Amino acid sequence: MASRLVCNRLPKHFSRFVASVAGSTTRRNNNIALRTFAAETDSSIGTAPSVFDKIISLTIVDPSGARRKINGMVGKSLYDACETNEVELGPMTIGGPSEIVHSERWTEPVFGAGPTSGYDHVIVSGPGVDTATPMTPSESRMIEDYWDFDEIFPESRLASMITLTKKMNGMIVYVPHRVDDSNP
Repeated sequence: MASRLVCNRLPKHFSRFVASVAGSTTRRNNNIALRTFAAETDSSIGTAPSVFDKIISLTIVDPSGARRKINGMVGKSLYDACETNEVELGPMTIGGPSEIVHSERWTEPVFGAGPTSGYDHVIVSGPGVDTATPMTPSESRMIEDYWDFDEIFPESRLASMITLTKKMNGMIVYVPHRVDDSNP
């Protein structure tokens, strides 16, 4: 019975509180401020952010020349996008980044192993390629160790080392013939 009395009184107290808040805001600026529990949105756009703001489209060209469109998430690696969409790039082994390039003048060593194999070699072109982080010396060394000289191009990168950005929407990724990874 006591709990029933408390529950019966709750709406009265709550309605008095709402009335007092509404009255104080009305006196201040002649409008009632409504509190929302949703994320703030940019009023110039007028829509809430969605997951589609984080998805980009990539075109994968396999060794036979067949094209396939896949989706990737901004912030994930190109290797993760290919693996999610069942594009075979070979094994990836990475022991954390060895350095982070902040600008042309500042490269921070973070003491990771960096890439430890070059099986996930791809050739990238199209929009957003210039926004990818610059190639590190360890990435360059892995590509040179695992691939022949005539298979390496200026656009060659390891898919595990490219973090996708929104500007990469529409990027074309060429997947060369795979290196035999059965004998490490």
